[in-house]
Amino acid sequence: MDPYAVLGVARDAPTDEIRQAYVALARRTHPDVRGDDPAAAEQMRRINLAWEMLSDADSRAAIDRRLSRPTQPKAPQSAGPAGGRSTPPTDDDIYAGHYDRDDGRDDDLDDRPITEGNLPGWMRLGAPAAFVVGIFAVIFGVMAGGFVLLRLGLLLLGLSVLLFMLSPFVVLIRSRGGPLR
Repeated sequence: MDPYAVLGVARDAPTDEIRQAYVALARRTHPDVRGDDPAAAEQMRRINLAWEMLSDADSRAAIDRRLSRPTQPKAPQSAGPAGGRSTPPTDDDIYAGHYDRDDGRDDDLDDRPITEGNLPGWMRLGAPAAFVVGIFAVIFGVMAGGFVLLRLGLLLLGLSVLLFMLSPFVVLIRSRGGPLR
């Protein structure tokens, strides 16, 4: 789907112009306005999806990259015993873009870059805070001879290391629209 064609705007249109086109189309095609038209709901769904795709800068950049790529014809696939490929794909097939896995997924739809804003605030602040509090708890636990405080400090240090190690995975999952939104 070309979201620019759905909204009727040029590819170099600014976001304000895209928003105006979305609002105008939504006012004309909303199912509440069009009444008994059975195609109104589907048309409104496409308009909403196009706006969602173009309103996010990362998503729009990925769409622009996908739409600017020249289309390459796919290599014919011979049918094997189960109707699939009879031979496994070669590296040349995969990297040249001639191999389709036949599972219905389009891997080119989500090639957005990972942005720094995708890490949740509790994780962005929690890991450094656990580290600092853990260091102080260890120092005071050693100085005062409090093993409970020492254990708490070591536990907090371990938690901060875990949060630091998990943060790239959380960013990756969130940037790809995963369940951690």
